Amino acid sequence: MNLRRSVSSRLFFGGFAALMVWFIGYLVSLQFTGGGSVSGRLYIGVLTLIVLLVAGLLLQYALQRFQVDVDRNGWAVRIGRYRRDLRWAEISAVVIKNRETDGRNHRRPVPALYLIPDPSVSLDAPSDLQATVDGRPAVRLFDLSEPKIEEEQFVRDLASLAGDRLEVRVHHLNVMLMSEDARQRLNGGPVLPAFPPGAQGVRTQRWLNRRRFLLFVGWYLFAVVPALLLTGFAAGLYELLGAVVAVLGLLAVVAAYAQFVTLFSNATGLVDTEMTIAGTELIHVIGDSTFRYDMHGGNAVVLPPGAKRGHGKAWLLGFPHAVMLLGDPRTGRLRDHADLLALSAVLRESPQEADRAAARDIDSLALQSPAGDPPVSGGAESARLWMSLTKAGRILAWAVVVGSVVLAGGWMLETTRYLGSAIVFTCVVLATLWAMYALYRILTLLGAAWQAVRRKSC
Repeated sequence: MNLRRSVSSRLFFGGFAALMVWFIGYLVSLQFTGGGSVSGRLYIGVLTLIVLLVAGLLLQYALQRFQVDVDRNGWAVRIGRYRRDLRWAEISAVVIKNRETDGRNHRRPVPALYLIPDPSVSLDAPSDLQATVDGRPAVRLFDLSEPKIEEEQFVRDLASLAGDRLEVRVHHLNVMLMSEDARQRLNGGPVLPAFPPGAQGVRTQRWLNRRRFLLFVGWYLFAVVPALLLTGFAAGLYELLGAVVAVLGLLAVVAAYAQFVTLFSNATGLVDTEMTIAGTELIHVIGDSTFRYDMHGGNAVVLPPGAKRGHGKAWLLGFPHAVMLLGDPRTGRLRDHADLLALSAVLRESPQEADRAAARDIDSLALQSPAGDPPVSGGAESARLWMSLTKAGRILAWAVVVGSVVLAGGWMLETTRYLGSAIVFTCVVLATLWAMYALYRILTLLGAAWQAVRRKSC
């Protein structure tokens, strides 16, 4: 098993650093432009130094060596200047546990990989990699979010190599290693899989994304374009009026995006949702966060198709907001018969009439649900590749939006003194973000294509 810092992360930070170097060149050219004030030149000089420092740090991160090899013989670690080869006999334990990272206003847990050596072995790790686990000296190799890896597959592969030395203390990764029966014993009830399964779920997500694209087009035509035109005409009359219209237009554009373009986002998230019944609770684990819904709390409700916008033909289970798909938003096909009966069995025992009413609704759906005839789940890789391709098309859609802002900025640059410059500066920021987004989508598409090729060659 070989882990390297992903090509996508290197390209991402390297590309962003290259954009910043271009911006530095633009700032330097301003220094030699005639007519500038002394204070303006000082301001540009300070800004150039700051951008140069950030670009240097990004390039250092992109070029830093990061490689960890694990096989039956042991570990070979190459992180920055740290070089160490260890045989399995020299390792006491391999631990995956959460560590706290500093956020802006909070501390966030992140799964990290630790090596604990045998007491007679010294790892001689640099200070930034040194750690302590259960009072024993250890080396923190990396956070699982650093290299481009599939966490669950990584843990399975590591378990096959480390054996009893591996200790997984992150709930969702630890549960993943168990068999289905063990998971049910741990959680106290059946696991309700994501629905629709396999390729059907990917096709449903693709269907939802198509509808989101139509909303995006409407948002562009009826929110973005009018806001830019009104700003331009108002700025032509009076620049301060144009600035006020620009601020109000920006707020309106953002509000319209949040209200309409994200309409199908919740349904898309529910397609990937796996739930577990634990006693009288329905549990949903996302990363290290656990969401619990009390099925005896008196707020369970079964929502018919159309009751919640953006969920298509799907029946929904809510508490009272929708938390689970009981049907496919694309086709209306209901969940498996056994899954529906497992839900109604718990709701039926509730002392609350609302929960029992929801159980009766689910029982009526179970009579219409297929039993023993699950939908075909094959072809997921091909469907996922096609969905990645359609998502890559968003690059062009956002290019139209950014291009429209650039045109509006050029228009107002000729008729205004300050507002046009402000919009041009905004265009530079938007173009940088767009380039980063385009790079991410292209690399995601290439990754999906590579996975599809590997699956077919196996």
